[in-house]
Amino acid sequence: MSRSSLHLGRRTALLLCAVLAAAFAQSATSQQRNASGQSQTVLRATTELVVVDVIVTGKDGAAVADLAQDDFTVLEDGQPQRLSGFRLVRPAVKASAPPRLAPNVVTNAPHFSEATSWNIILLDAINTEFSSRAYAHQMLIKYLESGPAVQPTAVYGLEQRLVLLHDFTTDTKVLAEAITHYSPGGPEHLPTVEAAASPFGRRGSFKAGPRAREVTLNEMLFLADALAGYPGRKNLIWLSEGFPMNLYPDALTGAGGDISEDYSAMVQQIADAMMRAEVAVYPIDAAGVTVNDRFDALTTMQSISERTGGKTFFYRNDLEVGIRTSIDDGSTYYTMDYYPSNRNWNGKFRRIEVKVNRPGVQLQYRRGYYGLSPNDPGREPSGDVAKTFSNALSLTAPPSTGVLFQAAVIAPSDKSQHRYVVAFGIDAHTLAFERQADGKQHASLLCVVWAYPRKGEPIRAEGGTINADFTPEVYAQVLKSYLPVQRPIDLPRGEYTLRLGVLDRSTNLIGTTSTKVVVP
Repeated sequence: MSRSSLHLGRRTALLLCAVLAAAFAQSATSQQRNASGQSQTVLRATTELVVVDVIVTGKDGAAVADLAQDDFTVLEDGQPQRLSGFRLVRPAVKASAPPRLAPNVVTNAPHFSEATSWNIILLDAINTEFSSRAYAHQMLIKYLESGPAVQPTAVYGLEQRLVLLHDFTTDTKVLAEAITHYSPGGPEHLPTVEAAASPFGRRGSFKAGPRAREVTLNEMLFLADALAGYPGRKNLIWLSEGFPMNLYPDALTGAGGDISEDYSAMVQQIADAMMRAEVAVYPIDAAGVTVNDRFDALTTMQSISERTGGKTFFYRNDLEVGIRTSIDDGSTYYTMDYYPSNRNWNGKFRRIEVKVNRPGVQLQYRRGYYGLSPNDPGREPSGDVAKTFSNALSLTAPPSTGVLFQAAVIAPSDKSQHRYVVAFGIDAHTLAFERQADGKQHASLLCVVWAYPRKGEPIRAEGGTINADFTPEVYAQVLKSYLPVQRPIDLPRGEYTLRLGVLDRSTNLIGTTSTKVVVP
């Protein structure tokens, strides 16, 4: 793969930023840009901050909202930590409207700047039988059509790949409509003959094949990456009949004797990815009360839920209660942060424990993180990075928010040699810059454009790796505006859907979005 370097002098940086600003001239003002484009978080290049969201509920299950910072003690590997930030987060009265952008400008930045939490409903079709799935969908639609007040909520489907049914909105009627028209295929597994033959059976099999396990692993990791750019707590409401991996090794008999299949590492990988993205998992058993024994599958889902700070709702037929509780549960919480006293970034898991001096309350929070250097990728890549990036650029893939950017499609001109140009404005706060011995800030990234015609294969404009090395002055200027990158692309006459993507080569985090273009 070819490589290019991005060396910007101060004058050149100002010129490119001015060109980019012209491309975005009709879009948001600088104040709107903060809401829709640039991250308000600590710089990824220097952050060592650990953020912990804690839900506190009383015996009646209601949120406890009268605690102060002094009521909490946060420990890391048994050592008390000094909190540098603390606040009670309540549901926003009204989420902000999507930002106004110029007709030729798109962004993958979150559209709800005032949201205090995010709900993601995952309809698991690959691990759920048709009858269970139909019942779960019916209960979900019934709940949404009742018009509850919710934080921004999105709906995804899990089939052979992750499918976005509707992006974040607070309109529950629209979400219900999207679910009503969703008709996924069925799972690849079947119950055992014994379980299907008798209504009185108590032992059944809930084991998906290798393909379902692979899909679930990769797409759950991809979902965590896609949600990484949304600030604050995310609640993943997972409607499924069971997780296709067991925490405990399965003994199989093969030609060479017993073979042990242990999927605990895969389960841990998913839980770790969710914790890093501040996603709490709320599994809801779509099957309700059933004759089949699904202890292993449900136990695995419960383990992921506990590690990430969520709850489980199993062996009950009132699914709407689990749905309502899951959505309400994560809307009021305490968020606290600290700089770890242990400065040895050795990559080992660090256990978080939160205590409160109020008897009789229940706490939910993520159970730890890996002590990686702030400039370390921080995650196991979901398979081959190139394959993951390619999947993120497919037409059916949801937008990814690991790297935030705006982009404008510029019409052909003499300067562009009569080619279309996609001008990226990348939020440098979401890239992993590293100060090196030369005193410059370095980053490595890919910017690509895939143009999908109505028929046929996509036209690709990739251009190879971009190595940025900025002096402190230029780096400060880029942080105040955007990191400008341009990608020219030759497009014959026709209508295209453009998939735009940015990959941070240091962290493997991805940003993607889509736009349309018509070539006359």
